[in-house]
Order: sequence, then C-alpha cells, then structure tokens
Amino acid sequence: MPDTSPVLVDHRERNSPIAAALVAAGLEVELADLPVGDYVLGPDLAVERKGPSDLGASIRDGRLFDQAERLQSVFPQAVLLIEGEPRIAEDAWRGAVCRLVEDGFTVLHSLDAEDSAAWLVRLARRARRPHPTTRTEGPRRSPRHPSAQAEAMLSVVPGISTAMARSLLSSYGSLTAIADAAPSGLRTHPGVGKVRAARLAEALQGEYVAAAEREPEPDRAPRAARDLRRWVVSPPGDEEPVDSFSRKAIALRALRGAVAGSTLVDGLTGEVVAEARHEG
Repeated sequence: MPDTSPVLVDHRERNSPIAAALVAAGLEVELADLPVGDYVLGPDLAVERKGPSDLGASIRDGRLFDQAERLQSVFPQAVLLIEGEPRIAEDAWRGAVCRLVEDGFTVLHSLDAEDSAAWLVRLARRARRPHPTTRTEGPRRSPRHPSAQAEAMLSVVPGISTAMARSLLSSYGSLTAIADAAPSGLRTHPGVGKVRAARLAEALQGEYVAAAEREPEPDRAPRAARDLRRWVVSPPGDEEPVDSFSRKAIALRALRGAVAGSTLVDGLTGEVVAEARHEG
C-alpha cells in the first residue's frame, strides 16, 4: 500500500512557496514543530533546506554539521537541499558539502524556491510508492572492456572499493594473481589488512555453494544513533576538559575566557581548531 500520511512541514517554512507546491501536486501537507529537518516527506526521508544566507551562517557557526548529525540519527534517508547561490566563499561551502557527502549525507542544489519545490514534490512522490526503489548490487550496465569487468568483479567484495580494485589489479596484474596471493600475500598491499585479505580469499578461493544450500544472510542492523558533534575547551597540560558545547560559536566565546594555552578541540575529529592567547 502507498504511504498516505501527510507531508510534515516545519512551521518556519510556512511562508515558503514549497508548501503550496506540495498541495498543488495533490499531497496532503501538515504544519508541525519539527525537532529536526524542514520537511518530512516519508517515514524514512527528511530534508533540511538551506537558502543562500542560512547556509553561510550555519557553516560559520558549525550548526550545519549539528543539524546533519541529528537528521541522520532519526531518518535513514537525510537530504540537504541547498537553494540558490550561497553567500559565503566557494571553498568554504563546497568543502562543507564534501564533508557531508563523506559522512553519507545526500546533497541537492536547486536554482531557486520553484526548483526546490520541484525536487521536494518528486522526492515526496517517490517516498510514497508502495514498492520503493532498492539499491542494486554491482553495476547497472555490464562493462565491455575485460579490465573494467575485472574491476567490477573485484569491487563487489565487501570492503573493496573500485579504487582499491584498480590498485590491486595494477599491482598484481590479474584476478588470478590476486587469488594466488590471497590472503597472506595481500597483507603487504597498502590499505589491505587482515579482514579485507580474508574476504578476498573467501571470494576468490572459496568453494562454490549453491544458492539453495547457503545460510540466509542476517538482516542489516538498524542504523545506530550518531553522537552529536561537540566542541571541547581543553586547558593546557593533562588537566580535564573545562566543558563541551554543541555550537562552535558558543565554544569560541568560552575559549576567550579560558587560561592562555587552552585549546578548542573538535570532539568529532579530535582536531584542534583554536587556541586561547593573552592579549597584548
């Protein structure tokens, strides 16, 4: 059965033309005070919309990454919709987007509010289909070149990306040579540890088992909630951290009042992003 629940629109978005576009597309819309995201298009899909000014402000104070973490902790499919031309340095916003993509966040870029509405209408309709699209295993179109076929065959092994498959094939020359070297011989290859070497050995050397005789694969574990990003003010030496904050801007203000030599540490990456110094 198709999903007939209403599209939830955060009350802060009530004056945007997007809600009207959703209604015009035949979708039921309900205003709500959403704790995360701006639009909930289905039980598993939510969208955070960022206009030109809002995107820049949220990158500068770190709010964008907090929102992304919270959205991903609640919805399996989380989308950031960037609308218009961001009013911030191009390197800054593109770098932020790359970081979100690396964290598994889906990012879309629309021209204006009308284009945003078109995206959301399409996403909402797809989220309500009785049989949602499932991810297919392997390439959709069979590669023609034998080397491309070898890359595709190797990259279906869990933990082996296309880049890693190309690296292995460049080093060993063929799938046969990789199979002969597995597992112990592959441990010297950059990026191939004990687990990846064992998986390659199982795939390339393991005895074939008919489908009817295979043990059923375990269901994928539900996505665990991610820890929210924190900014930690840490004094010099081995003393315990003074405090941690959910917003970088607030943490920077606290750092200004800390003793000289204190640092502000990104709790997610461990990177030192600022240091307290004496004036003068």
